[in-house]
Amino acid sequence: MKKSLISILILILAFGQFVAGCQSDSKATQQPIKNTITATQTDIPTATPTTTPTPTPSLPPTIQPTSTPIGPVGCLRPPDNYDLVEINGYTINQRTYQMLLHAQELYGGELQLTAYHLTQGSYTNLVSASFGTHNGGGAVDLSVIQYGTYKVLYDDIEPLILALRTAGFAAWLRDFDELYPGSPIHIHAIAIGDRDLSPAAESQLTGEEGYFRGFNGLPINDGRDPIPDEFGGPIICQWMIDLGYGDLRQP
Repeated sequence: MKKSLISILILILAFGQFVAGCQSDSKATQQPIKNTITATQTDIPTATPTTTPTPTPSLPPTIQPTSTPIGPVGCLRPPDNYDLVEINGYTINQRTYQMLLHAQELYGGELQLTAYHLTQGSYTNLVSASFGTHNGGGAVDLSVIQYGTYKVLYDDIEPLILALRTAGFAAWLRDFDELYPGSPIHIHAIAIGDRDLSPAAESQLTGEEGYFRGFNGLPINDGRDPIPDEFGGPIICQWMIDLGYGDLRQP
């Protein structure tokens, strides 16, 4: 009886060790499963430093003129004012007076175009040698003799004619004795585009002897050819073209 009890105890102990060994083996082989993700390296986009472009200065667009101004500096259209004024005892209109003032500024010399050196005006037929050119508006004669003396300012003649032409006159020198025996030296000028021009004055612009044809404005007599302009031909401004005047010279 006692031996049987010991044998049972031994069996119980042996069974306990067997169970313990099985549990130990189970723990040794069973590993916990972890939720791990194997990261595969991918190219992570990196911010590539970019060089800020240097702004290229852009030039302003070239302005192309729509039309080329015609005539030299000083080609100013005169005002359309025909009120009459008296200068040095002679009558001219305001348009002619303003043109003379502009010519004086361009010329810059000592001859005073709106004072002592104006020797014949417009709206007169007192001088027959003028061929009727002063009967209407826009015609003047200008002395080229120094005030208070008998000295001809020859060096001033060409610059003054250039200034008068730029200001809008057809202008020529009339030398001593050129018009008649004893005729004085002076500049004869016709205001281009004056609405009151006499027919004779208009002919000095566009007629056979005319300024715009390259001649000196003296009437043609006895079948003679017109006399070439010794000061180089007309100065033509845009405003003259607008009024219907233009270069009439033949090639």
